[in-house]
Amino acid sequence: MIDGHVKNGEVDVGRELFDEMTERDIFSWNSMIAGYVAQGDMGEARWLFDRMPFRDIVSWNCMIDGFARIGNVSEAHSFFDSMPFRNVVSWNTLLALYVRVKGYTECLNLFGSMLQEEEIKPNGATLVSVLTACANTGDLNTGHLVYSYMKDNNMEADVLLSTALLTMYAKCGTMDLARKVFDQMPDRNVVSWNAMIMGYGIHGHGKKALEMFLEMEKTGLMPNDATFVSILCACTHSGMVLEGWWCFNMMSRVYNIQPKVEHYGCMVDLLARAGLVKDSGELIKEVPTEAASSLWGALLSACRTHSHTKLGERVAKRLIELEPTDVGPYVLLSNMYAAEGNWDAVENVRMMMKAKGLQKEVGSSLVQLGCVKSTEFAQDGVPHQRGMIYSMLSEIGSQMKVSCRDPRAVEDQE
Repeated sequence: MIDGHVKNGEVDVGRELFDEMTERDIFSWNSMIAGYVAQGDMGEARWLFDRMPFRDIVSWNCMIDGFARIGNVSEAHSFFDSMPFRNVVSWNTLLALYVRVKGYTECLNLFGSMLQEEEIKPNGATLVSVLTACANTGDLNTGHLVYSYMKDNNMEADVLLSTALLTMYAKCGTMDLARKVFDQMPDRNVVSWNAMIMGYGIHGHGKKALEMFLEMEKTGLMPNDATFVSILCACTHSGMVLEGWWCFNMMSRVYNIQPKVEHYGCMVDLLARAGLVKDSGELIKEVPTEAASSLWGALLSACRTHSHTKLGERVAKRLIELEPTDVGPYVLLSNMYAAEGNWDAVENVRMMMKAKGLQKEVGSSLVQLGCVKSTEFAQDGVPHQRGMIYSMLSEIGSQMKVSCRDPRAVEDQE
C-alpha cells in the first residue's frame, strides 16, 4: 500500500500508513525514502535515512540518486564515500551526475577509480557517461580504451551506447571511425543521425552533412528540432547559404516544425558569415523581442568580422538595453574598436565595464600531448600592454592580407 501510494504521487498518504505500522522491514523504509526522493524532498528523505535501524545497498543508492537529482554534488559524493559497500548502480549514479553538471574531468577520474575495483564491472550505462565525458573533453585516448573494453568483454552495444560512441568520435574529429560505428548499427534513432550530421558539420564537411540529412529522409525517420539545428550549423560552417535557406524553409513547410531561437541563431550566423549582415538584421526582426538577445549578439559579432562599425555600435547599444549585465556586447564592441586601431574607444568601453562591475571570464585552453594534459589561462594585461598587443595583432593582420593578395610579398619581406 505504501509503495502504491508513493508511486502514485501520494507521498503524504504513504507516510500516514508508514507511521501507523507497528513493524517495518527494509522495503517499507526504502519505499518511503524513494517517495521523498521522487518529490525532491531530500530533507525528509535524510531524516528517515538517519533513523533506519538497518540499511541495504538500495537505501544508499536511493540517497545518492536523490542528491544527484537536485544537483547536490557534494552531498551525493559524501554519501558515496560513506557507503560500506557499493555496486555498479552506485558508481553509475555518480558518474551520470558529474556528466549532468558538466564535471567531465571528475567523471573520468571517478571512472579510473572504478576500474581499480575488481568486483565491479562497468556496464552500458557506465560507458555512456564516460563516452559523453570523453566527447566533451576531447579525450580520444580514453574513448579508444572504452571501445577496446567493449570488444574485449563482448559487450553488445544498444542504440544509446553506440550513439554515445559515435558522438565521441565525431566530436573528437575522427569522422571515419564515427561513420564506421554508425554503419555497423543494426538500429538507429534520430539522435544517431543527428550526431553524424553534427559531426560532419562542425568539422566543415557541410556537403556530407547534407547528404546524411537527405539519406535520413529516405529512411522515413522524422527529423526533430535538433536535426535542423545540426544541419543549419553545418551549412553555417561551410558557407552554404542557399542550402541553409532551403533547410530553414523546409522545417515549417514540410515537417511543420516552427523555428525556434536556435534555428534563427544559425541562420543569422550563416548570413552574417557570408557578409549578408543587413539580411541578418532583417531576419532578427521576425523573432520575439525577449528571445532575440542572443541573435543580436551573433549580428554584433558579424559586424566586427566584416568591419560594419556604425551598425555594430547601434546593435551593441540595443544589446546593452536588453542585457545590461551581459559582458559580451562590451567585449565585442571593444574588439571592433581595436580592429580599427581606435584605442581611446577601447579604453572607454573598458571603463564602462569597470564602472558597472563587469568582467570578462578568463579564457582557457586545454591541450593534451600524449598522456600529458595542460590547461592555460589567459591573463589580462595593463592598458599600455594591451595597446601594444592590439597594435601587433593589427600589423600581423595587415601582413596576412598582403600575403594573401600577393604571395611574393612575403618573399620580398624575407
